[in-house]
Amino acid sequence: MNRVKWKRIILVLSVLVLNGCFQEDLENFANRETLAFNGIYDNQYNKDTLEFRQGVVYIQSGQQKSERPFSVEGSTVRIQIRNSSKEKREDLVMTIHGGGEVLTCSACAKYHLSNIWVNLVAEPKNSQATGTK
Repeated sequence: MNRVKWKRIILVLSVLVLNGCFQEDLENFANRETLAFNGIYDNQYNKDTLEFRQGVVYIQSGQQKSERPFSVEGSTVRIQIRNSSKEKREDLVMTIHGGGEVLTCSACAKYHLSNIWVNLVAEPKNSQATGTK
């Protein structure tokens, strides 16, 4: 009898542990587009930068540094600006161009940010090396 109880306890514990692993894998699968969007962006007007990494954007603007969660949906990036669910601020929406080479934003000026951001390490998707013979 005692042996059966231990087997049941081990089985239940195993299921609970594996359930946690599967939950994390499921969340990563559901957010794969967001988690895959990484890069450092700057603009031509000042030294401000945006670094997108693992679902968080790190904003360096002048002497101020902040971090905000973001999500990617198709060709748009949504940066959560509000600090809590009670605030009524809209998300900052940026449009992705050229496979992530450039981001544009129509509402960035409201937050004293540039409206055009260029990926520092992106290689143009449509360029090909041409050689003359």
